[in-house]
Amino acid sequence: MMLPVLQIGPLAVQTYPLALLLAGWAALATGARLATRLGIEGDHIYNAGLSGLAAGLVVGRLAHLIAFWPAYRLEPLSIIGLNARAFLPWPGALAGLAVSGYYVYRHRLPLATVLDAAAPGGLLGMAIAQLGAWLAGLEPGAPAGLPWAIAEWGVRRHPVQLYQIVALLAAFGVVLLVLRRQRRQRRPGRAAWSALLGYGVSLWLIEPFRESSATLVAGLRTLQLLGLAAILIALVALRPQPEAKKIMRASERSSDGEPG
Repeated sequence: MMLPVLQIGPLAVQTYPLALLLAGWAALATGARLATRLGIEGDHIYNAGLSGLAAGLVVGRLAHLIAFWPAYRLEPLSIIGLNARAFLPWPGALAGLAVSGYYVYRHRLPLATVLDAAAPGGLLGMAIAQLGAWLAGLEPGAPAGLPWAIAEWGVRRHPVQLYQIVALLAAFGVVLLVLRRQRRQRRPGRAAWSALLGYGVSLWLIEPFRESSATLVAGLRTLQLLGLAAILIALVALRPQPEAKKIMRASERSSDGEPG
Protein backbone atom coordinates (compact mmCIF):
# COMPACT_ATOMS: atom_id res chain seq x y z
CA MET A 1 0.00 0.00 0.00
CA MET A 2 1.37 3.38 -1.03
CA LEU A 3 -0.36 6.66 -0.30
CA PRO A 4 2.21 9.43 -0.81
CA VAL A 5 -0.47 12.11 -1.14
CA LEU A 6 -3.67 12.40 0.88
CA GLN A 7 -6.37 14.21 -1.05
CA ILE A 8 -8.70 16.21 1.22
CA GLY A 9 -11.10 17.98 -1.11
CA PRO A 10 -9.03 20.39 -3.21
CA LEU A 11 -6.10 20.08 -0.78
CA ALA A 12 -3.30 17.59 -1.51
CA VAL A 13 -1.30 16.74 1.62
CA GLN A 14 1.93 14.74 1.45
CA THR A 15 1.65 11.92 3.96
CA TYR A 16 5.32 11.76 4.94
CA PRO A 17 5.67 15.40 6.12
CA LEU A 18 2.28 15.02 7.83
CA ALA A 19 3.53 11.90 9.63
CA LEU A 20 6.66 13.75 10.74
CA LEU A 21 4.54 16.53 12.24
CA LEU A 22 2.37 13.99 14.04
CA ALA A 23 5.49 12.15 15.22
CA GLY A 24 6.93 15.32 16.74
CA TRP A 25 3.66 16.19 18.45
CA ALA A 26 3.23 12.66 19.85
CA ALA A 27 6.81 12.55 21.13
CA LEU A 28 6.55 15.92 22.89
CA ALA A 29 3.08 15.31 24.31
CA THR A 30 4.05 11.89 25.66
CA GLY A 31 7.30 13.22 27.10
CA ALA A 32 5.58 16.18 28.78
CA ARG A 33 2.97 13.94 30.37
CA LEU A 34 5.58 11.53 31.72
CA ALA A 35 7.79 14.39 32.91
CA THR A 36 4.93 15.69 35.05
CA ARG A 37 4.63 12.28 36.68
CA LEU A 38 8.37 12.31 37.36
CA GLY A 39 8.31 15.70 39.02
CA ILE A 40 9.38 17.93 36.11
CA GLU A 41 7.21 20.60 34.51
CA GLY A 42 5.94 19.35 31.17
CA ASP A 43 6.69 22.72 29.55
CA HIS A 44 10.39 21.98 29.91
CA ILE A 45 9.99 18.99 27.57
CA TYR A 46 8.12 21.10 25.02
CA ASN A 47 10.68 23.91 25.22
CA ALA A 48 13.72 21.63 25.00
CA GLY A 49 12.16 19.55 22.25
CA LEU A 50 10.97 22.44 20.09
CA SER A 51 14.23 24.36 20.40
CA GLY A 52 16.17 21.21 19.49
CA LEU A 53 13.81 20.52 16.59
CA ALA A 54 14.23 24.04 15.21
CA ALA A 55 18.02 23.81 15.44
CA GLY A 56 17.99 20.37 13.84
CA LEU A 57 15.90 21.53 10.90
CA VAL A 58 18.09 24.55 10.24
CA VAL A 59 21.39 22.67 10.51
CA GLY A 60 20.10 19.65 8.58
CA ARG A 61 18.90 21.92 5.78
CA LEU A 62 22.17 23.88 5.66
CA ALA A 63 24.18 20.65 5.63
CA HIS A 64 22.12 19.38 2.68
CA LEU A 65 22.62 22.69 0.91
CA ILE A 66 26.41 22.49 1.36
CA ALA A 67 26.64 18.81 0.43
CA PHE A 68 24.62 19.21 -2.77
CA TRP A 69 25.59 22.76 -3.69
CA PRO A 70 26.33 21.96 -7.38
CA ALA A 71 22.72 20.87 -7.85
CA TYR A 72 21.36 23.88 -5.96
CA ARG A 73 23.54 26.22 -7.99
CA LEU A 74 21.88 25.01 -11.18
CA GLU A 75 18.40 25.53 -9.66
CA PRO A 76 18.64 28.46 -7.22
CA LEU A 77 14.91 28.46 -6.47
CA SER A 78 15.22 25.00 -4.95
CA ILE A 79 17.22 26.59 -2.10
CA ILE A 80 13.98 27.98 -0.65
CA GLY A 81 11.82 25.07 -1.80
CA LEU A 82 9.86 22.99 0.69
CA ASN A 83 11.10 19.42 0.45
CA ALA A 84 10.78 17.12 3.45
CA ARG A 85 13.74 15.05 2.23
CA ALA A 86 16.13 17.96 1.58
CA PHE A 87 17.83 17.48 4.94
CA LEU A 88 20.87 15.58 6.18
CA PRO A 89 19.66 13.71 9.27
CA TRP A 90 22.90 13.22 11.21
CA PRO A 91 24.07 16.86 11.34
CA GLY A 92 20.52 17.89 12.17
CA ALA A 93 20.19 15.27 14.90
CA LEU A 94 23.51 16.26 16.51
CA ALA A 95 22.59 19.95 16.45
CA GLY A 96 19.16 19.22 17.91
CA LEU A 97 20.63 17.13 20.71
CA ALA A 98 23.20 19.82 21.49
CA VAL A 99 20.58 22.57 21.75
CA SER A 100 18.19 20.44 23.80
CA GLY A 101 21.07 19.40 26.05
CA TYR A 102 22.03 23.02 26.59
CA TYR A 103 18.44 23.84 27.58
CA VAL A 104 18.50 21.05 30.16
CA TYR A 105 21.87 22.27 31.48
CA ARG A 106 20.83 25.92 31.63
CA HIS A 107 17.67 25.13 33.59
CA ARG A 108 19.53 22.67 35.83
CA LEU A 109 17.12 19.84 35.12
CA PRO A 110 18.03 16.27 36.19
CA LEU A 111 19.33 14.83 32.94
CA ALA A 112 18.53 11.19 33.71
CA THR A 113 14.93 12.03 34.61
CA VAL A 114 14.50 14.17 31.50
CA LEU A 115 15.78 11.34 29.32
CA ASP A 116 13.48 8.86 31.06
CA ALA A 117 10.51 11.11 30.30
CA ALA A 118 11.54 11.73 26.69
CA ALA A 119 12.55 8.17 25.73
CA PRO A 120 9.08 6.57 25.35
CA GLY A 121 7.84 9.53 23.31
CA GLY A 122 10.89 9.25 21.08
CA LEU A 123 10.11 5.62 20.31
CA LEU A 124 6.47 6.43 19.62
CA GLY A 125 7.44 9.32 17.35
CA MET A 126 9.82 7.15 15.35
CA ALA A 127 7.07 4.55 14.89
CA ILE A 128 4.74 7.22 13.47
CA ALA A 129 7.51 8.48 11.18
CA GLN A 130 8.00 4.93 9.88
CA LEU A 131 4.28 4.77 9.13
CA GLY A 132 4.71 7.87 6.99
CA ALA A 133 7.70 6.31 5.25
CA TRP A 134 5.62 3.21 4.48
CA LEU A 135 2.77 5.25 3.03
CA ALA A 136 5.18 7.29 0.92
CA GLY A 137 7.16 4.24 -0.25
CA LEU A 138 10.40 5.48 1.29
CA GLU A 139 13.23 3.20 2.44
CA PRO A 140 11.70 0.10 0.79
CA GLY A 141 12.50 -3.43 1.86
CA ALA A 142 14.42 -6.04 -0.10
CA PRO A 143 12.50 -8.19 -2.62
CA ALA A 144 10.77 -11.13 -0.95
CA GLY A 145 8.43 -13.94 -1.89
CA LEU A 146 6.91 -14.29 1.57
CA PRO A 147 3.13 -14.40 2.07
CA TRP A 148 3.19 -11.09 3.93
CA ALA A 149 5.34 -9.29 1.37
CA ILE A 150 3.84 -6.07 0.02
CA ALA A 151 3.98 -4.51 -3.43
CA GLU A 152 6.18 -1.40 -3.56
CA TRP A 153 7.48 0.14 -6.76
CA GLY A 154 6.29 -2.82 -8.80
CA VAL A 155 8.08 -5.46 -6.69
CA ARG A 156 6.93 -7.57 -3.74
CA ARG A 157 9.12 -6.64 -0.82
CA HIS A 158 9.66 -7.09 2.91
CA PRO A 159 7.38 -4.60 4.70
CA VAL A 160 10.46 -3.37 6.52
CA GLN A 161 8.77 -0.18 7.70
CA LEU A 162 6.06 -2.26 9.36
CA TYR A 163 8.73 -4.48 10.95
CA GLN A 164 10.26 -1.33 12.41
CA ILE A 165 6.89 -0.04 13.64
CA VAL A 166 6.17 -3.29 15.48
CA ALA A 167 9.65 -3.31 17.04
CA LEU A 168 9.42 0.33 18.13
CA LEU A 169 5.95 -0.08 19.62
CA ALA A 170 7.10 -3.20 21.48
CA ALA A 171 10.06 -1.25 22.87
CA PHE A 172 7.68 1.60 23.76
CA GLY A 173 5.52 -0.76 25.81
CA VAL A 174 8.49 -2.31 27.57
CA VAL A 175 9.96 1.10 28.45
CA LEU A 176 6.65 2.22 29.96
CA LEU A 177 6.72 -0.87 32.18
CA VAL A 178 10.33 -0.17 33.15
CA LEU A 179 9.41 3.43 33.94
CA ARG A 180 6.52 2.36 36.15
CA ARG A 181 8.74 -0.05 38.08
CA GLN A 182 11.57 2.49 38.20
CA ARG A 183 9.38 5.08 39.89
CA ARG A 184 8.93 2.70 42.83
CA GLN A 185 12.64 1.80 43.01
CA ARG A 186 13.91 5.36 42.38
CA ARG A 187 16.50 4.39 39.80
CA PRO A 188 16.52 7.20 37.21
CA GLY A 189 18.02 6.48 33.81
CA ARG A 190 16.95 2.88 33.39
CA ALA A 191 13.99 3.74 31.16
CA ALA A 192 16.22 5.76 28.82
CA TRP A 193 18.83 2.99 28.62
CA SER A 194 16.06 0.43 28.02
CA ALA A 195 14.78 2.56 25.14
CA LEU A 196 18.28 2.67 23.64
CA LEU A 197 18.52 -1.10 24.01
CA GLY A 198 15.19 -1.66 22.26
CA TYR A 199 16.06 0.70 19.44
CA GLY A 200 19.47 -0.91 18.99
CA VAL A 201 17.90 -4.38 18.79
CA SER A 202 15.44 -3.16 16.17
CA LEU A 203 18.26 -1.75 14.02
CA TRP A 204 20.37 -4.89 14.35
CA LEU A 205 17.54 -7.24 13.40
CA ILE A 206 15.65 -5.24 10.78
CA GLU A 207 18.30 -3.38 8.81
CA PRO A 208 19.30 -6.47 6.73
CA PHE A 209 15.77 -6.58 5.29
CA ARG A 210 16.08 -3.12 3.70
CA GLU A 211 16.79 -2.93 -0.01
CA SER A 212 19.91 -0.85 0.38
CA SER A 213 21.93 1.03 2.95
CA ALA A 214 25.57 1.83 3.56
CA THR A 215 27.78 -1.20 4.24
CA LEU A 216 30.98 -1.09 6.30
CA VAL A 217 32.57 -4.42 7.28
CA ALA A 218 31.91 -8.04 6.26
CA GLY A 219 28.55 -7.19 4.76
CA LEU A 220 27.35 -5.55 7.98
CA ARG A 221 25.45 -2.34 7.39
CA THR A 222 26.26 0.94 9.05
CA LEU A 223 23.00 1.12 10.98
CA GLN A 224 23.45 -2.49 12.08
CA LEU A 225 26.79 -1.61 13.64
CA LEU A 226 25.28 1.46 15.26
CA GLY A 227 22.52 -0.77 16.61
CA LEU A 228 25.09 -3.19 18.00
CA ALA A 229 26.96 -0.33 19.65
CA ALA A 230 23.70 0.91 21.18
CA ILE A 231 22.96 -2.59 22.51
CA LEU A 232 26.38 -2.95 24.13
CA ILE A 233 26.31 0.51 25.70
CA ALA A 234 22.80 -0.01 27.06
CA LEU A 235 23.63 -3.44 28.49
CA VAL A 236 26.67 -2.03 30.29
CA ALA A 237 24.59 0.84 31.68
CA LEU A 238 21.79 -1.48 32.77
CA ARG A 239 23.98 -4.02 34.55
CA PRO A 240 23.21 -4.24 38.29
CA GLN A 241 25.53 -2.15 40.42
CA PRO A 242 27.15 -3.69 43.55
CA GLU A 243 25.03 -1.49 45.82
CA ALA A 244 21.89 -2.50 43.99
CA LYS A 245 22.79 -6.17 44.33
CA LYS A 246 23.18 -5.78 48.10
CA ILE A 247 19.82 -4.07 48.35
CA MET A 248 18.18 -6.79 46.26
CA ARG A 249 19.68 -9.56 48.41
CA ALA A 250 18.61 -7.79 51.59
CA SER A 251 15.11 -7.38 50.19
CA GLU A 252 14.96 -11.08 49.28
CA ARG A 253 16.09 -12.12 52.76
CA SER A 254 13.53 -9.80 54.31
CA SER A 255 10.75 -11.21 52.19
CA ASP A 256 11.80 -14.74 53.18
CA GLY A 257 11.60 -13.81 56.88
CA GLU A 258 15.36 -14.02 57.46
CA PRO A 259 17.10 -11.49 59.69
CA GLY A 260 18.93 -8.68 57.82
